[in-house]
Amino acid sequence: MYGNKSIKKRKDGSNYKDFYYYGCKHRNMTRGHKCDYKKQVHEEMLDASVAEVISKLVSNPKFSDLIRNKINMEVDTSALDQEIENYKIQLRKLYHNKDTILSDMDSLDYEDKHYQRRKTDLENHLYKTYDKIDDAEELLVSAKAKKRSLLADKITGDNIYKALVFFDKLYAQMNEAEKREFLLQLVDNVQIYEERKENGQGLKSIEFKLPIIEKEFTLSLDNDTQNETVCLLSRKSQ
Repeated sequence: MYGNKSIKKRKDGSNYKDFYYYGCKHRNMTRGHKCDYKKQVHEEMLDASVAEVISKLVSNPKFSDLIRNKINMEVDTSALDQEIENYKIQLRKLYHNKDTILSDMDSLDYEDKHYQRRKTDLENHLYKTYDKIDDAEELLVSAKAKKRSLLADKITGDNIYKALVFFDKLYAQMNEAEKREFLLQLVDNVQIYEERKENGQGLKSIEFKLPIIEKEFTLSLDNDTQNETVCLLSRKSQ
């Protein structure tokens, strides 16, 4: 199901208040068959239910401690740092080889009967060295980009974790668009029952997409006998 916006007009031509809802996007034979699930889920109600679950989750001392530990977690860039340093060393050697070849070319004796051959050999060697320099420079740029991306993910993750620690205070101050964007950054997908259960429970599970975490948080709400919240951890497939 995906978010949709319904705009309806009154008889006088003015618009009713915009209505946001979740609905199946495969109603028109998109996948070769027509989906028969016609129910529309009110976005505000479902988002509020998800926010309530998150609020209860982050109020759990164990989860709160885990989040705080994630904020303080260091990002290990040692392997990339070593890779970057190796490329720098390789480039210094290649630059030195290039300068040596250029110097040898300048010192060639025009009167030497093998001058042309020596010059051709040095030029070929120089061209190969330039190719190696280009390759090493590209690898160095790529390694630096990977490190920047890794550190950027850490910063983004810290922001989300900090927002989770103060979730109740922050969420209450957000407008509808900000709430929608925040949940979009935080939640990967939500599963619901086709019909609400007798106890009024509509949510079945929530999967969170928290950056810099090696495991996927799946919050299971599927419990017929008790109204408990269980946090399950399952390793993400690489």
